[in-house]
Amino acid sequence: MKYFGQDFLQRVSDSLNIADVIGSYVPLKKRGNRYWGCCPFHHEKTPSFSVSPDKGLYYCFGCHASGNLFTFVQKIENLTFPEAVEHLAEIAHIELPQEEISAEEQKKQSEMSAMYEAAKLAADYFHNCLTKTRMGEAGMAYFRRRHLTPEHIAYFKLGFAPPEWDRLFRDFTQKKQIRPEILRSTGLVGYSNGRYFDMFRNRCMFPILNLKGHPVAFGGRVLDDSKPKYLNSPETPIFNKRRLLFALYQALPKIRETRQVIMVEGYMDAISLHTHGVTNVVASLGTAFTIEQARLLKRYADEVVFSYDMDSAGQNATRRALEIAGTVGLKIRVARVGEGKDPDEFVNLHGGEAYLEAVRQAQPAMDYLLASLLHQYDATSLEGQQHILQEMFAVLTTRDDSMLINSYIRKMAQAMRLDEGVIRSEATRYVKKNHMHIYISPKENTENVVSRESQKLLRLEESFLRYCMQVRRAPSFWPDMKGYEYHSPFCSRLASIMEEFQESGQPLSEKLVQQKLEPEDMEALAALLMREEDDVSVPWEEFIRPLKLGSLQKAYKEHTEKANALAHEDPEASRQEMLTCIRLNREIQELQQKSSV
Repeated sequence: MKYFGQDFLQRVSDSLNIADVIGSYVPLKKRGNRYWGCCPFHHEKTPSFSVSPDKGLYYCFGCHASGNLFTFVQKIENLTFPEAVEHLAEIAHIELPQEEISAEEQKKQSEMSAMYEAAKLAADYFHNCLTKTRMGEAGMAYFRRRHLTPEHIAYFKLGFAPPEWDRLFRDFTQKKQIRPEILRSTGLVGYSNGRYFDMFRNRCMFPILNLKGHPVAFGGRVLDDSKPKYLNSPETPIFNKRRLLFALYQALPKIRETRQVIMVEGYMDAISLHTHGVTNVVASLGTAFTIEQARLLKRYADEVVFSYDMDSAGQNATRRALEIAGTVGLKIRVARVGEGKDPDEFVNLHGGEAYLEAVRQAQPAMDYLLASLLHQYDATSLEGQQHILQEMFAVLTTRDDSMLINSYIRKMAQAMRLDEGVIRSEATRYVKKNHMHIYISPKENTENVVSRESQKLLRLEESFLRYCMQVRRAPSFWPDMKGYEYHSPFCSRLASIMEEFQESGQPLSEKLVQQKLEPEDMEALAALLMREEDDVSVPWEEFIRPLKLGSLQKAYKEHTEKANALAHEDPEASRQEMLTCIRLNREIQELQQKSSV
Protein backbone atom coordinates (compact mmCIF):
# COMPACT_ATOMS: atom_id res chain seq x y z
CA MET A 1 0.00 0.00 0.00
CA LYS A 2 1.27 3.47 -0.87
CA TYR A 3 2.10 5.80 2.00
CA PHE A 4 1.45 9.54 1.87
CA GLY A 5 3.00 11.84 4.43
CA GLN A 6 0.84 14.12 6.55
CA ASP A 7 2.25 17.24 4.85
CA PHE A 8 1.10 15.97 1.44
CA LEU A 9 -2.35 15.02 2.76
CA GLN A 10 -2.74 18.47 4.29
CA ARG A 11 -1.66 20.11 1.05
CA VAL A 12 -4.33 18.19 -0.89
CA SER A 13 -6.96 18.96 1.75
CA ASP A 14 -6.09 22.69 1.83
CA SER A 15 -6.28 22.88 -1.98
CA LEU A 16 -9.89 21.68 -2.13
CA ASN A 17 -13.13 22.90 -0.59
CA ILE A 18 -14.97 19.92 0.87
CA ALA A 19 -18.33 21.51 -0.03
CA ASP A 20 -17.27 21.83 -3.68
CA VAL A 21 -16.10 18.22 -3.89
CA ILE A 22 -19.17 16.75 -2.15
CA GLY A 23 -21.36 19.17 -4.09
CA SER A 24 -20.22 17.53 -7.31
CA TYR A 25 -21.96 14.34 -6.09
CA VAL A 26 -24.80 15.75 -3.97
CA PRO A 27 -26.83 18.96 -4.49
CA LEU A 28 -26.06 21.17 -1.47
CA LYS A 29 -27.66 24.35 -0.15
CA LYS A 30 -25.96 26.74 2.23
CA ARG A 31 -27.62 27.47 5.58
CA GLY A 32 -25.55 29.50 7.99
CA ASN A 33 -21.95 28.33 7.94
CA ARG A 34 -22.85 24.83 6.74
CA TYR A 35 -24.14 23.17 3.58
CA TRP A 36 -27.06 20.73 3.60
CA GLY A 37 -28.32 18.05 1.23
CA CYS A 38 -29.80 14.55 1.03
CA CYS A 39 -27.36 11.90 2.20
CA PRO A 40 -25.76 9.87 -0.62
CA PHE A 41 -25.27 6.90 1.71
CA HIS A 42 -28.91 6.20 2.53
CA HIS A 43 -32.29 6.99 1.02
CA GLU A 44 -33.99 10.10 2.42
CA LYS A 45 -36.34 12.85 1.28
CA THR A 46 -35.58 15.48 3.94
CA PRO A 47 -31.95 16.70 3.86
CA SER A 48 -30.03 15.64 6.98
CA PHE A 49 -26.53 15.54 5.46
CA SER A 50 -24.37 18.41 6.74
CA VAL A 51 -21.02 19.66 5.37
CA SER A 52 -18.78 22.11 7.23
CA PRO A 53 -16.06 23.77 5.10
CA ASP A 54 -14.62 25.36 8.28
CA LYS A 55 -14.04 21.99 9.92
CA GLY A 56 -13.43 20.09 6.67
CA LEU A 57 -15.91 17.44 7.83
CA TYR A 58 -19.33 16.01 6.96
CA TYR A 59 -21.99 14.29 9.07
CA CYS A 60 -25.39 12.71 8.38
CA PHE A 61 -27.90 13.13 11.19
CA GLY A 62 -29.93 10.27 9.68
CA CYS A 63 -27.55 7.34 9.11
CA HIS A 64 -24.57 8.89 11.01
CA ALA A 65 -22.18 8.60 8.05
CA SER A 66 -19.28 10.93 8.81
CA GLY A 67 -15.71 11.79 7.94
CA ASN A 68 -13.53 14.16 5.98
CA LEU A 69 -12.75 14.75 2.31
CA PHE A 70 -10.74 11.53 1.93
CA THR A 71 -13.24 9.24 3.65
CA PHE A 72 -16.09 10.68 1.55
CA VAL A 73 -14.33 9.90 -1.72
CA GLN A 74 -13.38 6.46 -0.39
CA LYS A 75 -17.05 5.65 0.28
CA ILE A 76 -18.68 7.27 -2.71
CA GLU A 77 -16.18 5.88 -5.24
CA ASN A 78 -15.46 2.57 -3.46
CA LEU A 79 -11.72 3.32 -3.30
CA THR A 80 -8.95 2.44 -0.90
CA PHE A 81 -7.45 5.32 1.08
CA PRO A 82 -4.38 5.69 -1.20
CA GLU A 83 -6.64 5.58 -4.26
CA ALA A 84 -8.84 8.32 -2.77
CA VAL A 85 -5.75 10.47 -2.11
CA GLU A 86 -4.57 10.01 -5.71
CA HIS A 87 -8.06 10.84 -7.03
CA LEU A 88 -8.24 14.08 -5.01
CA ALA A 89 -4.66 15.03 -5.86
CA GLU A 90 -5.59 14.74 -9.54
CA ILE A 91 -8.61 17.02 -9.02
CA ALA A 92 -6.41 19.53 -7.20
CA HIS A 93 -3.74 19.29 -9.94
CA ILE A 94 -1.13 18.29 -7.37
CA GLU A 95 1.63 15.97 -8.54
CA LEU A 96 2.02 12.82 -6.49
CA PRO A 97 5.24 12.52 -4.49
CA GLN A 98 7.84 10.46 -6.29
CA GLU A 99 8.91 7.27 -4.60
CA GLU A 100 11.81 4.98 -5.33
CA ILE A 101 10.58 1.66 -6.75
CA SER A 102 13.00 -1.25 -6.70
CA ALA A 103 13.56 -3.36 -9.78
CA GLU A 104 11.83 -6.23 -7.97
CA GLU A 105 8.78 -4.07 -7.24
CA GLN A 106 8.68 -2.82 -10.83
CA LYS A 107 8.70 -6.43 -12.05
CA LYS A 108 5.92 -7.35 -9.60
CA GLN A 109 3.75 -4.43 -10.77
CA SER A 110 4.35 -5.37 -14.41
CA GLU A 111 3.33 -8.99 -13.72
CA MET A 112 0.15 -7.86 -11.93
CA SER A 113 -0.80 -5.58 -14.84
CA ALA A 114 -0.28 -8.46 -17.27
CA MET A 115 -2.53 -10.73 -15.17
CA TYR A 116 -5.31 -8.13 -15.06
CA GLU A 117 -5.05 -7.75 -18.83
CA ALA A 118 -5.13 -11.53 -19.35
CA ALA A 119 -8.24 -11.88 -17.17
CA LYS A 120 -9.98 -9.07 -19.10
CA LEU A 121 -9.12 -10.65 -22.44
CA ALA A 122 -10.34 -14.02 -21.17
CA ALA A 123 -13.71 -12.52 -20.15
CA ASP A 124 -14.08 -11.06 -23.66
CA TYR A 125 -12.94 -14.35 -25.20
CA PHE A 126 -15.45 -16.50 -23.30
CA HIS A 127 -18.27 -14.01 -23.96
CA ASN A 128 -17.53 -13.97 -27.69
CA CYS A 129 -17.37 -17.78 -27.77
CA LEU A 130 -20.86 -17.86 -26.25
CA THR A 131 -22.50 -15.17 -28.34
CA LYS A 132 -20.66 -15.24 -31.67
CA THR A 133 -19.62 -18.84 -32.39
CA ARG A 134 -21.33 -22.16 -33.06
CA MET A 135 -19.35 -23.81 -30.26
CA GLY A 136 -21.23 -21.60 -27.79
CA GLU A 137 -24.70 -22.76 -28.84
CA ALA A 138 -24.86 -25.38 -26.07
CA GLY A 139 -24.04 -22.70 -23.49
CA MET A 140 -26.58 -20.30 -24.96
CA ALA A 141 -29.24 -23.03 -24.77
CA TYR A 142 -28.41 -23.56 -21.09
CA PHE A 143 -28.75 -19.85 -20.26
CA ARG A 144 -32.05 -19.67 -22.16
CA ARG A 145 -33.35 -22.58 -20.08
CA ARG A 146 -32.44 -20.51 -17.03
CA HIS A 147 -34.67 -17.68 -18.34
CA LEU A 148 -31.84 -15.30 -19.27
CA THR A 149 -32.17 -12.90 -22.18
CA PRO A 150 -29.30 -11.65 -24.39
CA GLU A 151 -29.42 -8.40 -22.38
CA HIS A 152 -28.91 -10.29 -19.11
CA ILE A 153 -26.06 -12.29 -20.65
CA ALA A 154 -24.38 -9.10 -21.83
CA TYR A 155 -24.87 -7.32 -18.47
CA PHE A 156 -23.06 -10.06 -16.53
CA LYS A 157 -20.76 -10.79 -19.50
CA LEU A 158 -21.48 -14.50 -19.26
CA GLY A 159 -19.49 -16.77 -21.52
CA PHE A 160 -18.59 -20.25 -22.69
CA ALA A 161 -15.25 -22.10 -22.58
CA PRO A 162 -14.41 -24.16 -25.71
CA PRO A 163 -14.30 -27.95 -25.25
CA GLU A 164 -10.75 -28.42 -26.60
CA TRP A 165 -7.98 -29.09 -24.09
CA ASP A 166 -5.81 -26.10 -25.05
CA ARG A 167 -7.86 -23.81 -27.31
CA LEU A 168 -7.52 -20.72 -25.10
CA PHE A 169 -3.84 -21.44 -24.43
CA ARG A 170 -3.04 -21.63 -28.15
CA ASP A 171 -5.13 -18.56 -29.07
CA PHE A 172 -3.67 -16.42 -26.27
CA THR A 173 -0.01 -17.41 -26.71
CA GLN A 174 0.05 -17.44 -30.50
CA LYS A 175 -2.39 -14.67 -31.44
CA LYS A 176 -2.22 -12.37 -28.42
CA GLN A 177 1.43 -13.05 -27.52
CA ILE A 178 0.67 -13.62 -23.84
CA ARG A 179 3.37 -15.55 -21.99
CA PRO A 180 2.35 -19.00 -20.68
CA GLU A 181 3.47 -18.16 -17.15
CA ILE A 182 1.05 -15.20 -17.06
CA LEU A 183 -1.85 -17.44 -18.11
CA ARG A 184 -0.84 -19.95 -15.46
CA SER A 185 -0.47 -17.28 -12.75
CA THR A 186 -3.93 -15.95 -13.61
CA GLY A 187 -5.46 -19.43 -13.19
CA LEU A 188 -6.51 -19.75 -16.83
CA VAL A 189 -4.23 -22.66 -17.69
CA GLY A 190 -2.54 -25.51 -15.88
CA TYR A 191 0.63 -27.48 -16.52
CA SER A 192 1.14 -31.24 -16.28
CA ASN A 193 3.37 -33.87 -17.91
CA GLY A 194 5.23 -31.28 -19.92
CA ARG A 195 2.20 -29.59 -21.50
CA TYR A 196 -0.15 -26.70 -20.83
CA PHE A 197 -3.94 -27.17 -20.79
CA ASP A 198 -6.98 -24.91 -20.33
CA MET A 199 -8.42 -24.96 -16.80
CA PHE A 200 -11.95 -24.29 -18.09
CA ARG A 201 -13.28 -26.52 -20.87
CA ASN A 202 -16.84 -26.99 -22.16
CA ARG A 203 -18.32 -24.90 -19.35
CA CYS A 204 -20.66 -21.93 -19.03
CA MET A 205 -18.52 -19.12 -17.65
CA PHE A 206 -19.29 -16.57 -14.93
CA PRO A 207 -16.70 -13.77 -14.66
CA ILE A 208 -15.90 -12.56 -11.15
CA LEU A 209 -15.23 -8.82 -10.92
CA ASN A 210 -13.30 -6.86 -8.31
CA LEU A 211 -14.64 -3.65 -6.77
CA LYS A 212 -13.44 -1.64 -9.77
CA GLY A 213 -15.39 -3.83 -12.17
CA HIS A 214 -12.32 -5.60 -13.55
CA PRO A 215 -12.47 -9.38 -14.21
CA VAL A 216 -10.08 -11.22 -11.86
CA ALA A 217 -11.39 -14.82 -11.85
CA PHE A 218 -14.06 -17.14 -13.21
CA GLY A 219 -16.57 -19.75 -12.22
CA GLY A 220 -17.41 -22.44 -14.75
CA ARG A 221 -20.44 -24.78 -14.82
CA VAL A 222 -20.55 -28.07 -16.71
CA LEU A 223 -23.41 -28.84 -19.11
CA ASP A 224 -23.58 -32.55 -18.26
CA ASP A 225 -23.30 -34.65 -15.11
CA SER A 226 -19.50 -34.61 -14.91
CA LYS A 227 -17.73 -33.48 -11.75
CA PRO A 228 -17.08 -30.99 -10.39
CA LYS A 229 -20.35 -29.32 -11.30
CA TYR A 230 -18.80 -25.90 -10.66
CA LEU A 231 -15.11 -25.14 -11.09
CA ASN A 232 -13.72 -21.88 -9.71
CA SER A 233 -10.44 -20.11 -10.42
CA PRO A 234 -7.68 -20.86 -7.91
CA GLU A 235 -6.41 -18.05 -5.70
CA THR A 236 -3.96 -15.86 -7.57
CA PRO A 237 -2.09 -12.60 -6.94
CA ILE A 238 -5.16 -10.72 -8.30
CA PHE A 239 -7.88 -12.93 -6.77
CA ASN A 240 -8.55 -13.86 -3.15
CA LYS A 241 -11.87 -15.71 -2.93
CA ARG A 242 -12.19 -14.94 0.79
CA ARG A 243 -12.22 -11.20 0.06
CA LEU A 244 -14.64 -10.98 -2.89
CA LEU A 245 -18.26 -11.82 -3.63
CA PHE A 246 -19.93 -12.58 -6.94
CA ALA A 247 -22.02 -9.68 -8.35
CA LEU A 248 -20.85 -7.26 -5.64
CA TYR A 249 -19.73 -4.73 -8.25
CA GLN A 250 -23.17 -4.80 -9.91
CA ALA A 251 -24.99 -4.76 -6.55
CA LEU A 252 -23.06 -1.91 -4.91
CA PRO A 253 -25.29 1.02 -6.02
CA LYS A 254 -28.42 -0.59 -4.52
CA ILE A 255 -26.56 -1.81 -1.44
CA ARG A 256 -25.32 1.69 -0.72
CA GLU A 257 -28.80 3.11 -1.26
CA THR A 258 -30.61 0.62 0.99
CA ARG A 259 -27.72 -0.21 3.39
CA GLN A 260 -28.89 -3.82 3.00
CA VAL A 261 -27.37 -6.78 1.16
CA ILE A 262 -28.96 -10.13 0.34
CA MET A 263 -26.57 -13.07 0.45
CA VAL A 264 -27.27 -16.17 -1.68
CA GLU A 265 -25.25 -19.30 -2.40
CA GLY A 266 -25.04 -19.67 -6.18
CA TYR A 267 -24.14 -17.60 -9.22
CA MET A 268 -27.52 -18.28 -10.85
CA ASP A 269 -29.38 -17.34 -7.64
CA ALA A 270 -27.73 -13.91 -7.75
CA ILE A 271 -28.18 -13.43 -11.50
CA SER A 272 -31.86 -14.47 -11.51
CA LEU A 273 -32.67 -12.09 -8.66
CA HIS A 274 -30.90 -9.21 -10.42
CA THR A 275 -32.84 -9.90 -13.61
CA HIS A 276 -36.11 -9.74 -11.62
CA GLY A 277 -35.26 -6.31 -10.17
CA VAL A 278 -33.73 -7.43 -6.85
CA THR A 279 -30.33 -5.84 -7.35
CA ASN A 280 -28.74 -5.74 -3.87
CA VAL A 281 -27.82 -9.44 -4.11
CA VAL A 282 -24.39 -11.08 -3.94
CA ALA A 283 -23.23 -14.71 -3.84
CA SER A 284 -20.37 -16.53 -2.17
CA LEU A 285 -17.67 -17.94 -4.43
CA GLY A 286 -18.08 -21.65 -3.93
CA THR A 287 -16.92 -21.44 -0.32
CA ALA A 288 -18.43 -20.86 3.09
CA PHE A 289 -19.07 -17.24 4.09
CA THR A 290 -15.83 -15.75 5.46
CA ILE A 291 -14.92 -13.10 8.01
CA GLU A 292 -13.18 -11.12 5.25
CA GLN A 293 -16.40 -11.07 3.22
CA ALA A 294 -18.33 -9.96 6.32
CA ARG A 295 -15.92 -7.06 6.87
CA LEU A 296 -16.18 -6.13 3.18
CA LEU A 297 -19.99 -5.96 3.38
CA LYS A 298 -19.83 -3.96 6.61
CA ARG A 299 -18.22 -1.15 4.61
CA TYR A 300 -21.41 -0.70 2.57
CA ALA A 301 -24.31 -2.24 4.51
CA ASP A 302 -25.81 -2.30 7.97
CA GLU A 303 -27.84 -5.47 7.42
CA VAL A 304 -27.32 -8.82 5.70
CA VAL A 305 -30.30 -11.00 4.80
CA PHE A 306 -29.17 -14.59 4.24
CA SER A 307 -31.21 -16.42 1.62
CA TYR A 308 -29.53 -19.79 1.29
CA ASP A 309 -31.18 -22.98 0.04
CA MET A 310 -33.64 -24.52 2.50
CA ASP A 311 -32.08 -28.02 2.35
CA SER A 312 -29.98 -29.32 5.26
CA ALA A 313 -26.71 -28.19 3.65
CA GLY A 314 -28.10 -24.69 3.14
CA GLN A 315 -29.33 -24.49 6.73
CA ASN A 316 -25.95 -25.61 8.08
CA ALA A 317 -24.22 -23.03 5.87
CA THR A 318 -26.61 -20.38 7.20
CA ARG A 319 -25.73 -21.20 10.80
CA ARG A 320 -22.01 -20.93 10.12
CA ALA A 321 -22.55 -17.65 8.27
CA LEU A 322 -24.55 -16.18 11.16
CA GLU A 323 -21.71 -16.89 13.54
CA ILE A 324 -19.24 -15.07 11.28
CA ALA A 325 -21.43 -12.09 10.30
CA GLY A 326 -22.23 -11.31 13.94
CA THR A 327 -18.57 -10.73 14.80
CA VAL A 328 -18.38 -7.56 12.67
CA GLY A 329 -21.56 -5.96 14.00
CA LEU A 330 -23.84 -6.55 11.03
CA LYS A 331 -27.56 -6.84 11.67
CA ILE A 332 -28.60 -10.27 10.38
CA ARG A 333 -31.89 -11.78 9.25
CA VAL A 334 -32.77 -14.99 7.42
CA ALA A 335 -35.31 -15.19 4.57
CA ARG A 336 -37.29 -18.35 3.89
CA VAL A 337 -38.60 -18.87 0.37
CA GLY A 338 -40.44 -22.18 0.67
CA GLU A 339 -39.44 -25.76 1.35
CA GLY A 340 -37.13 -27.23 -1.27
CA LYS A 341 -36.89 -24.06 -3.34
CA ASP A 342 -33.73 -22.02 -3.89
CA PRO A 343 -33.95 -18.27 -4.65
CA ASP A 344 -33.45 -18.87 -8.40
CA GLU A 345 -36.36 -21.30 -8.62
CA PHE A 346 -38.59 -19.18 -6.38
CA VAL A 347 -38.11 -15.90 -8.23
CA ASN A 348 -38.71 -17.52 -11.63
CA LEU A 349 -41.94 -19.05 -10.33
CA HIS A 350 -43.31 -16.14 -8.32
CA GLY A 351 -41.46 -12.98 -9.43
CA GLY A 352 -39.29 -10.34 -7.82
CA GLU A 353 -42.00 -8.68 -5.72
CA ALA A 354 -42.91 -11.98 -4.05
CA TYR A 355 -39.24 -12.53 -3.25
CA LEU A 356 -38.90 -9.01 -1.78
CA GLU A 357 -41.93 -9.74 0.41
CA ALA A 358 -40.09 -12.83 1.72
CA VAL A 359 -37.09 -10.58 2.47
CA ARG A 360 -39.32 -8.09 4.30
CA GLN A 361 -40.62 -10.95 6.45
CA ALA A 362 -37.16 -12.39 7.10
CA GLN A 363 -36.59 -13.55 10.69
CA PRO A 364 -33.99 -12.00 13.00
CA ALA A 365 -30.96 -14.29 12.92
CA MET A 366 -31.22 -15.61 16.47
CA ASP A 367 -34.96 -16.30 16.16
CA TYR A 368 -34.24 -18.31 13.01
CA LEU A 369 -31.39 -20.19 14.65
CA LEU A 370 -33.41 -21.10 17.75
CA ALA A 371 -36.36 -22.30 15.64
CA SER A 372 -34.01 -24.30 13.40
CA LEU A 373 -32.30 -25.99 16.34
CA LEU A 374 -35.60 -26.81 18.02
CA HIS A 375 -36.65 -28.47 14.76
CA GLN A 376 -33.39 -30.43 14.48
CA TYR A 377 -32.93 -31.57 18.09
CA ASP A 378 -35.20 -33.05 20.75
CA ALA A 379 -35.54 -30.29 23.34
CA THR A 380 -36.99 -32.76 25.89
CA SER A 381 -33.81 -34.86 26.01
CA LEU A 382 -30.63 -33.91 27.87
CA GLU A 383 -28.50 -34.51 24.77
CA GLY A 384 -30.80 -32.37 22.60
CA GLN A 385 -30.81 -29.56 25.16
CA GLN A 386 -27.01 -29.55 25.27
CA HIS A 387 -26.77 -29.35 21.47
CA ILE A 388 -29.24 -26.45 21.31
CA LEU A 389 -27.56 -24.48 24.09
CA GLN A 390 -24.04 -25.00 22.75
CA GLU A 391 -24.96 -23.92 19.21
CA MET A 392 -26.96 -20.92 20.44
CA PHE A 393 -24.11 -19.79 22.71
CA ALA A 394 -21.58 -20.26 19.88
CA VAL A 395 -23.42 -17.69 17.74
CA LEU A 396 -24.67 -15.39 20.52
CA THR A 397 -21.24 -14.86 22.04
CA THR A 398 -19.74 -13.72 18.72
CA ARG A 399 -21.69 -10.46 19.14
CA ASP A 400 -19.99 -9.62 22.46
CA ASP A 401 -23.35 -8.11 23.44
CA SER A 402 -24.38 -8.97 26.99
CA MET A 403 -27.83 -7.43 26.57
CA LEU A 404 -28.56 -9.62 23.52
CA ILE A 405 -27.34 -12.78 25.25
CA ASN A 406 -29.34 -12.14 28.40
CA SER A 407 -32.52 -11.38 26.45
CA TYR A 408 -32.22 -14.63 24.47
CA ILE A 409 -31.65 -16.66 27.61
CA ARG A 410 -35.25 -15.94 28.58
CA LYS A 411 -36.49 -16.85 25.08
CA MET A 412 -34.53 -20.10 25.18
CA ALA A 413 -35.94 -20.97 28.61
CA GLN A 414 -39.51 -20.44 27.42
CA ALA A 415 -39.03 -22.32 24.12
CA MET A 416 -37.24 -25.28 25.73
CA ARG A 417 -39.39 -25.23 28.89
CA LEU A 418 -36.32 -25.07 31.10
CA ASP A 419 -35.61 -23.06 34.22
CA GLU A 420 -34.09 -19.71 33.26
CA GLY A 421 -31.51 -20.00 36.04
CA VAL A 422 -30.22 -23.29 34.58
CA ILE A 423 -29.62 -21.68 31.19
CA ARG A 424 -27.90 -18.68 32.81
CA SER A 425 -25.59 -21.08 34.66
CA GLU A 426 -24.81 -22.93 31.43
CA ALA A 427 -24.14 -19.62 29.66
CA THR A 428 -21.77 -18.53 32.44
CA ARG A 429 -19.95 -21.87 32.23
CA TYR A 430 -19.64 -21.54 28.43
CA VAL A 431 -18.25 -17.99 28.69
CA LYS A 432 -15.67 -18.98 31.33
CA LYS A 433 -14.63 -22.14 29.46
CA ASN A 434 -13.94 -20.09 26.31
CA HIS A 435 -12.21 -17.27 28.22
CA MET A 436 -14.72 -14.63 27.14
CA HIS A 437 -15.31 -11.32 28.93
CA ILE A 438 -19.09 -11.30 28.66
CA TYR A 439 -21.31 -10.54 31.64
CA ILE A 440 -24.19 -12.97 32.21
CA SER A 441 -26.54 -11.27 34.66
CA PRO A 442 -28.42 -13.17 37.37
CA LYS A 443 -31.52 -11.31 36.19
CA GLU A 444 -32.17 -9.77 32.79
CA ASN A 445 -33.13 -6.31 34.02
CA THR A 446 -29.75 -5.94 35.78
CA GLU A 447 -28.02 -6.01 32.41
CA ASN A 448 -30.30 -3.25 31.09
CA VAL A 449 -29.11 -1.01 33.93
CA VAL A 450 -25.46 -1.83 33.20
CA SER A 451 -25.94 -1.00 29.54
CA ARG A 452 -27.64 2.32 30.30
CA GLU A 453 -24.80 3.29 32.65
CA SER A 454 -22.18 2.50 30.01
CA GLN A 455 -24.06 4.50 27.37
CA LYS A 456 -24.35 7.44 29.74
CA LEU A 457 -20.61 7.44 30.42
CA LEU A 458 -19.84 7.21 26.69
CA ARG A 459 -22.09 10.22 25.94
CA LEU A 460 -20.39 12.19 28.73
CA GLU A 461 -16.93 11.36 27.35
CA GLU A 462 -17.88 12.51 23.87
CA SER A 463 -19.54 15.70 25.16
CA PHE A 464 -16.49 16.55 27.28
CA LEU A 465 -14.06 16.15 24.37
CA ARG A 466 -16.40 18.05 22.03
CA TYR A 467 -16.50 20.92 24.53
CA CYS A 468 -12.69 21.02 24.62
CA MET A 469 -12.56 21.18 20.83
CA GLN A 470 -15.20 23.91 20.69
CA VAL A 471 -13.42 26.21 23.16
CA ARG A 472 -10.05 25.23 21.62
CA ARG A 473 -8.45 24.48 24.96
CA ALA A 474 -8.54 21.96 27.73
CA PRO A 475 -10.41 23.28 30.80
CA SER A 476 -8.51 24.21 33.94
CA PHE A 477 -9.72 21.01 35.58
CA TRP A 478 -8.09 18.84 32.89
CA PRO A 479 -5.63 17.30 35.45
CA ASP A 480 -8.67 15.78 37.20
CA MET A 481 -9.05 13.51 34.17
CA LYS A 482 -5.51 12.12 34.51
CA GLY A 483 -5.69 8.36 34.61
CA TYR A 484 -9.33 8.21 33.51
CA GLU A 485 -9.93 5.10 31.34
CA TYR A 486 -12.17 6.01 28.41
CA HIS A 487 -14.82 3.51 27.27
CA SER A 488 -14.28 4.39 23.62
CA PRO A 489 -10.84 3.65 22.05
CA PHE A 490 -11.36 6.67 19.79
CA CYS A 491 -12.08 8.95 22.76
CA SER A 492 -8.95 7.61 24.44
CA ARG A 493 -6.81 8.44 21.39
CA LEU A 494 -8.34 11.90 21.06
CA ALA A 495 -7.82 12.64 24.77
CA SER A 496 -4.15 11.62 24.49
CA ILE A 497 -3.66 14.07 21.64
CA MET A 498 -5.40 16.82 23.62
CA GLU A 499 -3.15 16.05 26.57
CA GLU A 500 -0.10 16.58 24.33
CA PHE A 501 -1.44 20.02 23.36
CA GLN A 502 -2.20 20.84 27.00
CA GLU A 503 1.28 19.89 28.21
CA SER A 504 2.97 21.85 25.42
CA GLY A 505 0.79 24.92 26.06
CA GLN A 506 -0.34 24.86 22.43
CA PRO A 507 -3.98 25.86 21.73
CA LEU A 508 -6.25 23.17 20.35
CA SER A 509 -6.83 23.31 16.61
CA GLU A 510 -9.21 21.09 14.64
CA LYS A 511 -6.76 20.96 11.75
CA LEU A 512 -3.83 19.99 13.94
CA VAL A 513 -5.89 17.36 15.74
CA GLN A 514 -6.90 15.87 12.39
CA GLN A 515 -3.23 15.68 11.41
CA LYS A 516 -2.44 13.74 14.60
CA LEU A 517 -5.25 11.22 14.16
CA GLU A 518 -5.16 8.25 11.80
CA PRO A 519 -7.37 8.30 8.64
CA GLU A 520 -9.66 5.64 10.11
CA ASP A 521 -10.50 8.02 13.00
CA MET A 522 -11.92 10.72 10.72
CA GLU A 523 -15.45 9.31 10.71
CA ALA A 524 -15.61 9.29 14.51
CA LEU A 525 -14.13 12.80 14.73
CA ALA A 526 -16.67 14.15 12.24
CA ALA A 527 -19.53 12.51 14.14
CA LEU A 528 -18.21 14.08 17.35
CA LEU A 529 -17.73 17.62 16.06
CA MET A 530 -20.66 18.01 13.68
CA ARG A 531 -23.42 17.25 16.17
CA GLU A 532 -25.07 20.30 17.72
CA GLU A 533 -24.70 20.70 21.51
CA ASP A 534 -25.96 23.24 24.04
CA ASP A 535 -23.47 25.71 25.48
CA VAL A 536 -21.79 24.54 28.68
CA SER A 537 -20.82 27.03 31.37
CA VAL A 538 -19.33 24.74 34.05
CA PRO A 539 -17.49 21.83 32.39
CA TRP A 540 -16.34 20.38 35.72
CA GLU A 541 -19.93 20.01 36.93
CA GLU A 542 -21.31 18.98 33.53
CA PHE A 543 -18.69 16.45 32.48
CA ILE A 544 -15.66 15.84 34.66
CA ARG A 545 -17.31 15.12 38.00
CA PRO A 546 -20.00 12.78 36.56
CA LEU A 547 -17.36 10.97 34.48
CA LYS A 548 -15.05 10.38 37.42
CA LEU A 549 -17.97 9.54 39.69
CA GLY A 550 -19.38 7.04 37.20
CA SER A 551 -15.98 5.42 36.74
CA LEU A 552 -15.44 5.08 40.49
CA GLN A 553 -18.93 3.71 41.09
CA LYS A 554 -18.49 1.14 38.34
CA ALA A 555 -15.16 0.02 39.83
CA TYR A 556 -16.72 -0.12 43.31
CA LYS A 557 -19.50 -2.38 42.04
CA GLU A 558 -17.07 -4.69 40.23
CA HIS A 559 -14.80 -5.09 43.28
CA THR A 560 -17.79 -5.67 45.55
CA GLU A 561 -19.00 -8.49 43.29
CA LYS A 562 -15.49 -10.00 43.26
CA ALA A 563 -15.25 -9.81 47.06
CA ASN A 564 -18.57 -11.62 47.45
CA ALA A 565 -17.62 -14.27 44.88
CA LEU A 566 -14.25 -14.96 46.59
CA ALA A 567 -15.60 -14.96 50.15
CA HIS A 568 -15.62 -18.77 50.46
CA GLU A 569 -12.99 -19.78 47.87
CA ASP A 570 -10.21 -17.33 48.84
CA PRO A 571 -10.85 -15.25 52.03
CA GLU A 572 -7.54 -13.36 51.72
CA ALA A 573 -8.26 -12.27 48.14
CA SER A 574 -11.79 -11.31 49.23
CA ARG A 575 -10.32 -9.15 52.03
CA GLN A 576 -8.05 -7.35 49.55
CA GLU A 577 -11.06 -6.66 47.31
CA MET A 578 -12.95 -5.22 50.31
CA LEU A 579 -10.01 -2.92 51.11
CA THR A 580 -10.15 -1.68 47.51
CA CYS A 581 -13.88 -1.08 47.95
CA ILE A 582 -13.23 1.00 51.10
CA ARG A 583 -10.68 3.12 49.25
CA LEU A 584 -13.03 3.61 46.28
CA ASN A 585 -15.91 4.53 48.59
CA ARG A 586 -13.75 7.18 50.23
CA GLU A 587 -12.85 8.65 46.83
CA ILE A 588 -16.53 8.67 45.81
CA GLN A 589 -17.51 10.60 48.96
CA GLU A 590 -14.70 13.12 48.50
CA LEU A 591 -15.68 13.71 44.87
CA GLN A 592 -19.35 14.17 45.78
CA GLN A 593 -18.40 16.83 48.34
CA LYS A 594 -15.91 18.61 46.08
CA SER A 595 -17.07 21.84 44.45
CA SER A 596 -15.95 23.35 41.17
CA VAL A 597 -15.10 26.64 42.86
